Amino acid sequence: MILSSILAIVATMAAAEPISAGALLEATQVPPRGADARALADRLRASFPKSPDLKLGTHAPLVDHDAVAFVLDAPGAKSVRVTRMINHGRGLDLLPIGETGLWARVERIPTDTRFAFGYEVDGKAVGGGVVSMPDWSYPPESREKPGATYGKAVPLTFRSEVFKNDRTGWIYVPAAYDPAGPPAAVMVFQDGDAYLKEHVGTVADNLIAARQMPVTVLVLLNPGTNDDGKSNRSVEYDTLGDAYATFLETEVLPRVARDYRLRADPAGRAIGGASSGGICAFTVAWRRPDLFGRVCSQIGSFTDIRGGDAYPGLVRNAAKKPIKVFLHDGTNDLINEHGDWWQANQAMHAALKEKGYDVTFLQDRGFHAYWSCGRVLPEALRRTWSD
Repeated sequence: MILSSILAIVATMAAAEPISAGALLEATQVPPRGADARALADRLRASFPKSPDLKLGTHAPLVDHDAVAFVLDAPGAKSVRVTRMINHGRGLDLLPIGETGLWARVERIPTDTRFAFGYEVDGKAVGGGVVSMPDWSYPPESREKPGATYGKAVPLTFRSEVFKNDRTGWIYVPAAYDPAGPPAAVMVFQDGDAYLKEHVGTVADNLIAARQMPVTVLVLLNPGTNDDGKSNRSVEYDTLGDAYATFLETEVLPRVARDYRLRADPAGRAIGGASSGGICAFTVAWRRPDLFGRVCSQIGSFTDIRGGDAYPGLVRNAAKKPIKVFLHDGTNDLINEHGDWWQANQAMHAALKEKGYDVTFLQDRGFHAYWSCGRVLPEALRRTWSD
């Protein structure tokens, strides 16, 4: 009797037709119950033939063009949510599929994006992964071209006297750099390891070869590590003071200049970063336009982490400064207790434009991630260095 019941269940599941994310969206417009819920659950399970255990939450969601179906098996749970980058980092509740133990939700997500997801079951984190939507790709400038010559990343380690902590990073020397030639431009990036993973060196070499940016030595700095082992990232990047600019002026640039010939004029110096590294880039140039004349801020945290939401007002009320500003952000960026990143970047662009700055704002539908920055990095560098 028991064996026959099990065989019947297996036969039902085997006969169930898989369901697409778009069809699931239609099927859940009214919460399913009873036999309808059981039939829908069978179709959902049939849609994940290579995922034997939907409780783990490590399986990829179903993707149908821009419809993305998040499904988790959590019998007995009172609350199931999809988290991480979904809904601007705030997460969303999943819908129980009757009494079957399955939970699901379908969201419309732009097809040219990439995002991270995870789940929470009664407040406990479960599973997760990264999804590249159908039209997501890195640009051709992010890849090495056959026959082309590329530079090298030289490790950088030292002790900062300004911040009293240990530093790591990289100096990327492009293939076109000539020690006997004219001084090279220089561009500092915060979160250096992250930008190196986003192929910033390859992008720079390709743009230099195409004469779309000058020969530029890249200084890729990571946040400092304090003596207690903790990162000093927010203190260094989100603070609106001049300590980081002093750190660059007195410790970083002289150290790099020992081995490489660098331009000293502000027009030949740029600074960039993402998130807190983006507002840091702006703060440095805002405080010291004599040091850096170009800013490249991606998904910049012009929010109230450490008072960064004050910048639009500061820009409007202060005398115009001789800096060129590039901003980039996506409509799926964060919203949390510190503010709304998309609206904050819109406000920065409006204030800079109103004040007459040379400012451009590259807008897309991306999420708060380094890969969102990497996807537009060639265009970001073109605009940062254009005259």
